[in-house]
Amino acid sequence: MRIIYQTLFCLTYLTIFIHCQGGGGSGGGESPRRRTPPCKSDACPYSHYIIAGCVGGLVGLLLLIVGVLWCRKRYKGRPFRTNSKFVNKGISKNSHENIYNGYQFQSGIWSTHYHQYCRWHGLFRCSLSFNSQLMKVSGSGVDHIGSFTIDGTYSNETHRIGLTKQYEIGTGDPSENFGHQATIQLSWNEKNNQFEGKWYVQTKKYHDEGKFELK
Repeated sequence: MRIIYQTLFCLTYLTIFIHCQGGGGSGGGESPRRRTPPCKSDACPYSHYIIAGCVGGLVGLLLLIVGVLWCRKRYKGRPFRTNSKFVNKGISKNSHENIYNGYQFQSGIWSTHYHQYCRWHGLFRCSLSFNSQLMKVSGSGVDHIGSFTIDGTYSNETHRIGLTKQYEIGTGDPSENFGHQATIQLSWNEKNNQFEGKWYVQTKKYHDEGKFELK
């Protein structure tokens, strides 16, 4: 809408400018180089305000775009909600609530698959243990970055998992492993029979996010 308004302002200014200059060309055999008489229209005094509005609007739009890009870069790699809020505030989209109530959360060996650097990585195996009394999950595993431990929470009602993945520094790839944490937020996909969502990483050296699958 802002762009539309600015375009209308500019068109209005151009119309007034042409009117003030006596647009329409010369006629009746008069010389085309004859100087146009000064503007005497009542709208002419407002032309400066209109052009100032156009310039100000364009500058404001440019600043808005720069601000959006800056915020996107700054907050990339940071989830909108904490794991606890993500898990407990969600609404289940599964059509068979009774069948899948707790069925997905089985302790054992799981496989992870995630998208980073424009390609998929994995499958990587990890062990997960679900505590149905505390609604907590813990585990460990290894991927192309290094060894890691997992802590998190889950819900039978929303069918969601929120995990914190802590890498052990000195393991795996030293150029990738900073001993950092990765936040993983997943929802159960009944059709694909797996958990799907996103991973988030934000450190001083690196911040990014991408798709993540657990099955």
